[in-house]
Amino acid sequence: MKAFIFLAVIFALAAFAATRLAASLQGTDFPDFYCAARMLADGHGLQLYDADLQRQYQARYAGRVGTLYIHPPFEAVLYLGVAWLPLRYAYLLWSLLNLAFLTVAARRLAKELVPPWDWLVWFAASLTFVPVLLCLLQGQDSLLLLLLVVLAFVALRRGRALAAGCWLALGLFKFHLVLPLMLVLVLTQNRNARSALAKGFTLVALAFAGLSAAISGWSVFLVYPKFLLHLKAQPFAGIVPQAMANFRGLVYFFFHADQSSATVAVVSILSAAALIKMLLGWKKHGEFDLAFANTVLFALLVSYHLNPHDLSLLLLPIALLLNRWLKQTPHISEPAHWIRLGLLGILFLPPLHLWALRAGDEALVGLPVLALFLGGAPMVRLDKERQVKAPASN
Repeated sequence: MKAFIFLAVIFALAAFAATRLAASLQGTDFPDFYCAARMLADGHGLQLYDADLQRQYQARYAGRVGTLYIHPPFEAVLYLGVAWLPLRYAYLLWSLLNLAFLTVAARRLAKELVPPWDWLVWFAASLTFVPVLLCLLQGQDSLLLLLLVVLAFVALRRGRALAAGCWLALGLFKFHLVLPLMLVLVLTQNRNARSALAKGFTLVALAFAGLSAAISGWSVFLVYPKFLLHLKAQPFAGIVPQAMANFRGLVYFFFHADQSSATVAVVSILSAAALIKMLLGWKKHGEFDLAFANTVLFALLVSYHLNPHDLSLLLLPIALLLNRWLKQTPHISEPAHWIRLGLLGILFLPPLHLWALRAGDEALVGLPVLALFLGGAPMVRLDKERQVKAPASN
C-alpha cells in the first residue's frame, strides 16, 4: 500500500507538471520523435531522413522547427504508441512511461543488490539526479536505455548471457553507447558466455535491421550514415561538443576543436587507452559488479556523441559502487575510499550539473566521470572469499 500511494503521488505530480509545461514543451526533444512517428503513420518512412520534410512536420504538429530526428528508423515505431494523441498529451503519456522505466529499473536493481536496498529510496533519490530530470523534461529515451542496461546487468550477473545480449541489442537506438559496452563484455567473458552474448545481440540487431529496411527501404543503410555525417551542417543540428561529458567534449574544452586531425587522434588514443585499461581491469579485479560499473563509465567516455540526459546511465555505476562501498565498512578508513565516495557525491548531487548547464560547459562533468573510471573499480580491497565471480555462461 505504501508503494502504491508513493507512486500515485509521484505520477500525479508528474502529470500536473507536464500539463503546465505548454511553453517548455515546444523546446524539448520530444516533438522530434513525435513528428518522426507521424511521418511513419502517414507513409513517409522512405523520407524519414529528409530534413526538409521533417521540418514541415515539426511546423505542422509542433508549431516550431528544431532539432531533427537522428535515431535509427526502428525507434520511430516505438513512438507510434503515443503519436496518435495530440502533442501535449503524447508528451504526458511518454513522461509517465519514462517514470515507469525508472521505476522498473529501480525495483530490479534494488532486488539484485545484497543486502537489497529499498527501491522506493533509490527511485526517489533518482528523481533528484539532474540528467534524469533533463530526460523527463525533454521527453528523451535515456531512461529506457537505463532500464535495458540494468536488465542486461542482472541477466549477465545471473549467468543468462543470451538474455543479456538481447537486452543490450534492444538499446541499439543509442548504438554509440551500446556498442562500446557490448565490445567490452564480449572481450572479457569466457567462451560460452561470449558466444551466448553475441548470439542474443546479433539476433535482435538483425531483427531491427530488417524492421528498419521495411520502414525506410534497404537504401536506409546508406542514407542514414550519410545523414549523420552531414548533420552538423544542418541548422539546429544539436551537435554541441562542449555539452558532451566524454573524451570528445573534454578534448574540445581544452583545444577548442573536435574535428581536426589532431583532436581526432587525441580522442582515438584516449579511447584506446581506456579500452586497454578496461580489459585489464576485468582480469585483475574479477569483481563483476565493479567491473560492470566501470564498463558503463567506459561506454560514456568513449561514446562519440553524448547529451547531458544520457548521463542518466550513471545511476547504475553510482548505485553499484556505492553499494559495494557500504558493504565494506571495515575498510573505509583509508582516504582513497573517501575520495571515491566524494566523486560519487559530486556526480550524483545537483550542484556540478546545474553549474555546468548554466555555464554551457557540461563537458567538465566528464572530469569526475574520468576520475571515477580511473579509480572507481578498485574501490574496495577485494577479499577472495567475498568476491562475486562473473557468471560462467548462459
